[in-house]
Amino acid sequence: MPKCCRYYLRGDFLYSFLQANKNFRNFWFGQVISQIGDRIHTLAVIWLVYSWTKSGTALGIVLIAATLPSVLISPWAGAVSDRMNRKHIAIACDASRCLLVIALAGMAHNNLLNLPVITVMTALVSIASAFFNPATLAMMPSIISAQDLVRANAITQLSANASGALGFLLGSGLIAAIGVPAAFLCNGGSFFVSALLIGRICYRHIPQSKTISFVADLKDGWNVVQSIPMVARILGPLVVINLLFSSLSVLIPIFGEGVFKSGSTGVGILLASYTGGMFLAALVLSSVQVKATMSVLVTSSLLAVGASFLAMGLIERLPLFIVALILVGLALNGTNICLIALFQRVIPGETRGKFFSMLTAVSLSAQPIAFGVTGWLSDLVDPAAILLVCGVALLICAGLIYRITELREQYV
Repeated sequence: MPKCCRYYLRGDFLYSFLQANKNFRNFWFGQVISQIGDRIHTLAVIWLVYSWTKSGTALGIVLIAATLPSVLISPWAGAVSDRMNRKHIAIACDASRCLLVIALAGMAHNNLLNLPVITVMTALVSIASAFFNPATLAMMPSIISAQDLVRANAITQLSANASGALGFLLGSGLIAAIGVPAAFLCNGGSFFVSALLIGRICYRHIPQSKTISFVADLKDGWNVVQSIPMVARILGPLVVINLLFSSLSVLIPIFGEGVFKSGSTGVGILLASYTGGMFLAALVLSSVQVKATMSVLVTSSLLAVGASFLAMGLIERLPLFIVALILVGLALNGTNICLIALFQRVIPGETRGKFFSMLTAVSLSAQPIAFGVTGWLSDLVDPAAILLVCGVALLICAGLIYRITELREQYV
């Protein structure tokens, strides 16, 4: 093994990186705690809805509520993050989500929850997240050096995915042991701790030199996309890819409970497998310097994801699903980390917030459609057929990405 790889794989690398970057360390620890609580919360909501209704359509409605507000609000949220202090935005969002989830825990404890209430509360949490995500993504280059951006993004994903996998595994046991209200309460506490840690970050906000309208802000963000042809050509395939793999959010609970009859434990294990694969991608990219072009990385990753979807559609076995979902998470998150770092390098700092909010809106715009269509179709046809169609479409997307010649000149 090359000397550089041996160094980056040493057990003390993460510790030394966090020690050398105090601001990033506070951000990272906040996300670890928040992600664990959030995944416990997500599993509790999914389990409640599907156990109540046994309907993919009902599950799709709640997942739409979790994403549609972000799609609609993200462009304005990004403009806000470029005009206002990004640290203050992140703290306000964490505080809002904390209060909302604690209220949800209280209603669950008093048996006041039903499908409409969960849907509305999920939408409100999504609105707060729509402001939090672009603010923190745009803040990252201000608290970490440019040469450490890929590793910082990878470590951020590392915490999100490791904590996510752990949260799903813990959630499957906690829901049975302490109940749904306590699971919601854990998430509320995690948002509170995250707000405290973000408050300790030393961040200097640089306001815009002049005040312009939000419409002009959004127009500037779109002009940035159009001014960089490579970025503009990537956005279209990203929408389709998100449409296809978003179907898993509906299909995993259906297969876990409806096909494999494995209960909340099985659903938790399947969700943990997917996030566990995402963790492995973040671990590799935070420890090893990958020498490959963006074209090779993205294309090969999509081929692996497409093959995994086809395998799950053809062979309905729990062990195979676990392995396939690990591979899907590994390939997709590796691509996501590197593309974020690419965008952070090529997008000007003063418009970065607008761009990332627009990226969030564009890339996630297909998710509500995917949730609704997948939920509806899963009540009408064999869910395995949906996996097969998605697998073929992902292979086609791999070919389209390979044709973007600019990506062959960009390295990881």
